[in-house]
Amino acid sequence: MTNHLDVRGQTCPGPTTETLNTLKLLPDGATLNVVSDYLPARYTIPSLMNDLRYPTIVHDNDDGTFTVIIQKVARVAS
Repeated sequence: MTNHLDVRGQTCPGPTTETLNTLKLLPDGATLNVVSDYLPARYTIPSLMNDLRYPTIVHDNDDGTFTVIIQKVARVAS
């Protein structure tokens, strides 16, 4: 299941906070495509996803925006 989140026009902490809140609502195995034009989010969102161990790809779009593609994987309790 692929979900889309458009946070264009938002600044810190909006894009990162909305991404995290949206991911909490999604089932394991879902993909979330986040579109933003706020350059710091290009780094803060992938950094947070790395901490959460969610595979992430950043794609630069032709219109000056970028898409962060996040795969929500099940986290194993330790």
